[in-house]
Amino acid sequence: MPQDRSSSHQLRKLREKYSDQALKNKASLTFVSQLGKPNKSTKKPSRLLGKLDKLKSHQQSGFGGRIEPKPGQLQFNSTVESLTPVRHRKIFEQIYTFSFFLLTILFVWIGYRSFFSALPTWFDEGVAKAIVFGLPVVWFASRSRFIASEIGLSQNQFLPGLFLGIAVGGIYGFAGLIMQAALGTELVPGSLFATNGFWWLAFLALLTAWWESLFFFGLPVQYVRSIAPWFSESLLGAMVVGFFILFHIPLRLILTGWQPQFLIQIGLLCLFAIGQYLFYLRSKNMYALVASHLFWGLVLQVYAV
Repeated sequence: MPQDRSSSHQLRKLREKYSDQALKNKASLTFVSQLGKPNKSTKKPSRLLGKLDKLKSHQQSGFGGRIEPKPGQLQFNSTVESLTPVRHRKIFEQIYTFSFFLLTILFVWIGYRSFFSALPTWFDEGVAKAIVFGLPVVWFASRSRFIASEIGLSQNQFLPGLFLGIAVGGIYGFAGLIMQAALGTELVPGSLFATNGFWWLAFLALLTAWWESLFFFGLPVQYVRSIAPWFSESLLGAMVVGFFILFHIPLRLILTGWQPQFLIQIGLLCLFAIGQYLFYLRSKNMYALVASHLFWGLVLQVYAV
């Protein structure tokens, strides 16, 4: 019996010893496993860091931030101060080349109107201007950064531009009526608008407005802005108005010769070009520009201004 008691006592001691060691091992393993688990206090900072990383990636990809240029990729700067002298000189060389290109088209157009003056008006406005004025617009648009939405020819811009152009064109028509009343001449009767001749004249005026608006305003404004966004609006306006007048002065002399009202007509054309340039610069809508140009042409034709 004493031997049995002593053996049971030793057995109990061994159980207590090894059971305590197992509990300690379990506790230490639990502590180590909890070290890797984020608690509630670390979840918020980790989410914040995730959002910051996401924002940084968006900025690098161009969504709401600066686009990082790839090696060898052409970068368009928004300020003249950030340009290098080499890039600055290259941009002005492109503008000079573009100006000489427009002057070349001017000589081509003068030669055409001088040697082919007997062709019908519909051919001049619909075919000749489509080739001489329309093709350069398509070519420069395909090689430059501006597209239909930037030049003002997107589908969403049609109705707003049409209404805006009609409103401005109505002012031109009202000014023509006031001029006729001030001069004491007979006003145009309302039945004129019901004749087929008027609508044919309006169609030719629409062709003129379409090609001239694209060539004289849409092309130079968008091309210069595509290569030099920092270019001064005043210098760009002087360039646009200057080319518009250069294209019209020789043709006036060729078609009608020198007349006493020649300077008045050139002055009106200059004011019209300035107004159209500012109108396009603020509206950024080519449909509005074409509609206002259409009404301007009708006023000149109907009232013989």
